[in-house]
Amino acid sequence: MAKEQNTERDVKSEFMETLRSSLKENTFVKFTLGKYRGGEDGLENIYVNPVKIKDEVKFALRYKYKTRDIYKNHTSDEAVNIISDEMGKNFLYGGLFTTTNDFVLEYNKKRVPRTYTRKASFSRVEIKEHNRIKTRYIDSKDKYLNLLGITNLKGEVKGDKYDKFRQVDKFIEILNSLIETSSLADKNEIDVIDFGSGKSYLTFAVYNYLNYKLDLKTRVTGIEQREDLALLSNDISTAVDFNDLKFINSTINDNSLKKADIVIALHACDTATDDAIAKAIAIKSEIVILAPCCQKYVRKHLHIPEVLKGVFKHGILEEHLASFITDGLRALVLESYGYKTKVFEFISGDHTSKNIMITAVMDEFTEDNYLRKVVEIEKMKAQFGLSDFYLDKLLTKTK
Repeated sequence: MAKEQNTERDVKSEFMETLRSSLKENTFVKFTLGKYRGGEDGLENIYVNPVKIKDEVKFALRYKYKTRDIYKNHTSDEAVNIISDEMGKNFLYGGLFTTTNDFVLEYNKKRVPRTYTRKASFSRVEIKEHNRIKTRYIDSKDKYLNLLGITNLKGEVKGDKYDKFRQVDKFIEILNSLIETSSLADKNEIDVIDFGSGKSYLTFAVYNYLNYKLDLKTRVTGIEQREDLALLSNDISTAVDFNDLKFINSTINDNSLKKADIVIALHACDTATDDAIAKAIAIKSEIVILAPCCQKYVRKHLHIPEVLKGVFKHGILEEHLASFITDGLRALVLESYGYKTKVFEFISGDHTSKNIMITAVMDEFTEDNYLRKVVEIEKMKAQFGLSDFYLDKLLTKTK
């Protein structure tokens, strides 16, 4: 049972003293400020956790908003002062978690405080090591997100668009990491092609992030075969003054673009992903980012080895096997041309429940590596009775 304290003494002062004691005695686990009643738009909570930064213990304050998180690091004294200032003024709830007990300070509508003591939720103190606290890579206040229908006029993410917002933010995080590990980290200008830009959420975010967050002069071209989407995206680009963001009504193969440092192809259906890979290789793109879907070509030509037929006799398993073989061969092809590749799970989009992403960063092309990878590819084809998997045939035609 929670023990309620309703004495006449200064409840807040005693609560704050308990907080200070927990810090001195190293029993402090975390602190939560809730029930926000202040005037800052979108702010919901402040979470306080100890973190180790360069061998020094600090306290990370995570300001949780509806659409983003902001982190600020403080000393213990600074953190205590912030908590004291906020409690009873902007926040009506304060939860102190220690290894001895949980302590709650709560205010009613008339700002009258009371405290509760509960059994400890945590038995030990955990101090995470953080040299860099993650923040959002896109800002919901940006106008293009409103024009694309992701946010309302206040810059708040719409309820049914939050998954898309997270997907775009995660993509920009991945893109940023790839740039940092590539030769593009030393460049001042970048050209990007987005094959199959669709509703162009990612395309706009890429342009905005590279130009205005990384301060790189970036030209981005979206290739979209649906004319209405290309026209709409161009109208929005004009409205937000993204002068070097253009959209072309075309297919991957029909456009005449011959230069790109980064090639993106997300949810390009079936062999369209292969067309994008071939194009990226031909124009020597430094970075390639793919999220394949609907891998049908290999499944039509796949011959499962006798020893595996019992396992893959079910259609759904055969479909997954064909998809994995397709994407594995795509990664091997990129590696044969000197790219370092990664294949991992990504946040799924509206078009497909599949969430495999392939990234490739140019390293170095060597003839020996190329020949080794070709042998590996041919062995895989032979294992599953594949005369081709489309991409190899496509590259042979373009040589």
